[in-house]
Amino acid sequence: MKKWMIGMLSVVVAGYIMFSEMLKEENTSDLAVTESFRHIDDLATRSPIVIVGKVSSAPKPFTYQSVTLFESHIQVQRVYRDVNGQLKSDDTITLVQNDMEEDPLVKRGENVLLYLQKYEGPVMEDAYRIVGLQQGHFKVNRMGTLTSVGKSNLYQGSGRSADLSKLETLLKDNPYVAEKNDVMTDEEIEAFNENEERLFEESQQHDE
Repeated sequence: MKKWMIGMLSVVVAGYIMFSEMLKEENTSDLAVTESFRHIDDLATRSPIVIVGKVSSAPKPFTYQSVTLFESHIQVQRVYRDVNGQLKSDDTITLVQNDMEEDPLVKRGENVLLYLQKYEGPVMEDAYRIVGLQQGHFKVNRMGTLTSVGKSNLYQGSGRSADLSKLETLLKDNPYVAEKNDVMTDEEIEAFNENEERLFEESQQHDE
């Protein structure tokens, strides 16, 4: 029984390691994000970059590994948060989107509030993606009122005003907290494999 259990566990571990390596090599990573937030405070806490900008180009489609993606350019009007201090007003950034229900495309000429994260993956360099997809994407009108582009409006029921003038207070109340990476490091994988090998040897000795 012990041999069978250890054998099955080894198969699972091997599969996990192979999957981790596939993620490193083939991952479109942030393009398939499934994060979801219940409260606007949670979104703020998980967003390292928050800007207001104007969409300066219509989304341009391109294909990566048979998947159609869209590239847009956003002219930054104001940086409300940038934990790395790399962005400033009048910068133009590249936004990558999927154009699915959860990630509706920006439209040229719109003023938008975007909760962002630097894109990490093989599709393109020096690009950004929206944290929470539709949840982190708001239109801004001339009065500074924020309108969610999706069905999930995190301001509803939060007790906070969907107004641009309140954004600084929101971000101050909810400083950015980096999400812990749950993917095993090379050192953790090696230690795990060594432990499994030791357990297997002990099981063999016990059965002899």
